[in-house]
Amino acid sequence: MLGFAPEAAQAKVPALVFCGIDARARTETIERLLEGGGARWAVISNETDGPAFAAAATERIAGQMVPHAIGCLCCVTRSGLVSSLRRLFARRAQGEVEFDRVAIEILADADPAPVMQTLLNNALVTEYFRLDSVVAVMAGGDSPGTLARSRHGCKQLAIADSIVLDPASLAAPEMCAGARALNPVADLVPSDRPSLAEALIGAGLETRLLDGDLSRWLGTPHYGGSDLLRNGLHGFAIEIPHEFEWEALHGWLNAGTQTNGDVMYRTKAAIRIAGMDGPVVINGVQHVYQPPQRLPEVKIDRSRFLFITANLDRAAVEDSLRFDLPQFQRLSEARAARHARAASDPSIPL
Repeated sequence: MLGFAPEAAQAKVPALVFCGIDARARTETIERLLEGGGARWAVISNETDGPAFAAAATERIAGQMVPHAIGCLCCVTRSGLVSSLRRLFARRAQGEVEFDRVAIEILADADPAPVMQTLLNNALVTEYFRLDSVVAVMAGGDSPGTLARSRHGCKQLAIADSIVLDPASLAAPEMCAGARALNPVADLVPSDRPSLAEALIGAGLETRLLDGDLSRWLGTPHYGGSDLLRNGLHGFAIEIPHEFEWEALHGWLNAGTQTNGDVMYRTKAAIRIAGMDGPVVINGVQHVYQPPQRLPEVKIDRSRFLFITANLDRAAVEDSLRFDLPQFQRLSEARAARHARAASDPSIPL
């Protein structure tokens, strides 16, 4: 378990992931972002025939951007995204290009999860880059029916930190209501806002921790009464006043992701752990988690979990906490007892 290191977080390059089922609207949003000035950008794009972005450097990746989010080293190093990020950082270190931030554009209707997973827990990347924000771009044609027929459109909106809408969409109550139905907490940002970068940057965990704003990253109050969002997606917060034993909770989370990782689109939590000062922060995308971070200087009065899932509702998770977690607690206690016996008598096998 890692302690949060502000100096290390500040040294990493923040990366923003741009998604949306309308390729033109998404690309135009990135172009406006780059034209805004005030920061130097590099762009990685899955659109091989896209425009010449006004960025310090642009990398284009044909085909699937991340064929393996995790896996053996030979698979990870073949990832186009990993190679592009490392190549950009090497060019930056050698003084060939200058950039402060990276925009990653995925294909229309693509799943953003593998890109997020790479930025959360790929050791070849996380030493130099950090996931800052996921930006979903909605255009006038992205009606609820269009989103429902898309493969990943609803998921993109549900897990986004910010949703960019054109002026016509912002003025249409049904468009705003559709965005809010899928994501009660994301900022709705006009695409023609002059300071677009200022509105989109800064929603990631490490950025919020640098700002001392953990509660906004969690966003749990916005999901207090929520469960079913739309199109089989669920978003719900669970608050628990008592402390957890870390080993038992870790086992429960591992079992949950092995069983339901494909439908656990987003997991966020700040958890009170017995014997530890401050909460432990959990940040996951499906079956991949960022290494948990301990915040000894932060005080919380209860543990808070936020889940964005597909076809996995609040009742199922609450039942698992009520019935399954105690089993992991008993296993943890039995394991501790075995270790204690072995320490007193080395002849006793573990």
